[in-house]
Amino acid sequence: MKTSMSNGSYGIKEKRVDKDVLDVHVQEIQMIGYTLLEPAVPAERLSAWRESIDGILRNQAAESGGIEALNRIGEADTVRALLAYDSSFLEIATDARLIEICKRLLGEYFILMLQNGVVNRPIQQPHHQAAYHRDLPYQHFVSSRPLAVSALFCLDPFEPENGSTMFMAGSHKMEEFPSDDYIQKMESPISAPAGSIIVFDSMLFHRAGINRSQAVRRGVNNVFALPFLKQQIVLPALLNGKWSEDPWLRRLLGYESDPPRSPAEFRAQRSGRA
Repeated sequence: MKTSMSNGSYGIKEKRVDKDVLDVHVQEIQMIGYTLLEPAVPAERLSAWRESIDGILRNQAAESGGIEALNRIGEADTVRALLAYDSSFLEIATDARLIEICKRLLGEYFILMLQNGVVNRPIQQPHHQAAYHRDLPYQHFVSSRPLAVSALFCLDPFEPENGSTMFMAGSHKMEEFPSDDYIQKMESPISAPAGSIIVFDSMLFHRAGINRSQAVRRGVNNVFALPFLKQQIVLPALLNGKWSEDPWLRRLLGYESDPPRSPAEFRAQRSGRA
């Protein structure tokens, strides 16, 4: 049987062999910076999460002086620390495929650095995340291995018409931000059905698109990071011990990586590990 040209090669002494389909996703993240996991939750679950995000946003606005107060600081369309308000959002952060990809990229010990809802409304003014950024912002260095992995869970379909995320492929390997001409030539929107997960290296430059449709587009961004990075909001303080009895969740949610408050606490933690 002839080998097709697409799979043929010569002069190759080393080749990576995938052990399963997740390895293909891992390679995509390593090479171009992002990949797409197919939907794996029922439609009614998505509907409940959409309603929950809208309700949590109203609650957080009330906590902070109203929606206008959030508007003034660019927070009106971001819902922080979702799982502390609705424990069902832990299901998104612990998707088995996602966790396995994080293990292959980050190793066995990583934490959930943040879990935020992102609401992209029909165009009034550009969404505050419509500017290019990294999920580890202000950093202009690259590392040989990822420091963090982002996972954008699509509660609504992501399409160019409703502001799907734009990626700058390969930019997780570049220290500086590309030129305007390069961006215009190379930026690429991703289309993703509701329930899918866009997984990417957190150092990949990306931005939200402009929602030109008539409907709200919602997503849940999760960032998993090596434990020497700080959480955006200290989840153990919000959770008040919730899930701390489960050894794996205790580590994932940051109970073991929150810095000790005193030498005595440092030594107590060290003693416990020993």
